Amino acid sequence: MVLMLTRADKWLIGILLVVSLAGIGYSTIAYSASSSDVAEIWVNGALYQTVMLRAGYRQEFRVNVAGGYDIIEVEGRRIRVREADCPTQECVLTGWIEKAPQQIVCLPYRIVIKVVSSAPLDIDAIVR
Repeated sequence: MVLMLTRADKWLIGILLVVSLAGIGYSTIAYSASSSDVAEIWVNGALYQTVMLRAGYRQEFRVNVAGGYDIIEVEGRRIRVREADCPTQECVLTGWIEKAPQQIVCLPYRIVIKVVSSAPLDIDAIVR
């Protein structure tokens, strides 16, 4: 059986296809734009660095403070303290955080890492 389409049917199918693809594209862009969170790293009560948490992003850096250090690791949409030389190691034991308002606190060194909700930044990090 052969299906015969009129010219109007072909136009209707074409328009529906274009509208469907546009909707899929828009929803993909809207989802990816709203799905990146920000982690703020505070040292001694002052904002030290802001890091975007987004899929495919990796970063590792060291925060030096008087008496010690924390090594912070970012992997995709999550962040953790990978290594620290503080005596309690609670910041390391906290593990990965990825959703607001989760926090990691290194009390001996007064370092706080907190995930905040989506922000309109389109940069990787701000270092102060």
